[in-house]
Amino acid sequence: MREYFELVNLEIPCVFFLKDGSRYDLRTGFPKNTPEVYKTGLYCLGLKPGAEELFKKELVPDLILLIAKARRVQDVEILALAKPKNQAVQNWAAARIKELSTNL
Repeated sequence: MREYFELVNLEIPCVFFLKDGSRYDLRTGFPKNTPEVYKTGLYCLGLKPGAEELFKKELVPDLILLIAKARRVQDVEILALAKPKNQAVQNWAAARIKELSTNL
């Protein structure tokens, strides 16, 4: 998972307790459930180029929701690459990039 994800605004990898009560431990690297945890909106996870492969099978409404929750322009661009021919996804991505760019 290291090739798809990076830590953002977290200086020391630590353990998080997720809403379902499970533990998400970053001290030893990125666990296999990192894509599912990213979808929940954990603030310290960011996408690296190539991560679009993990989201290609997502339904369009779910992908749009992920784009709407993304906190970085880079993440929006990567998520948009998961469905490059879908106009709805591309429109949402463009709007979210514009929103994130104006909030800097």
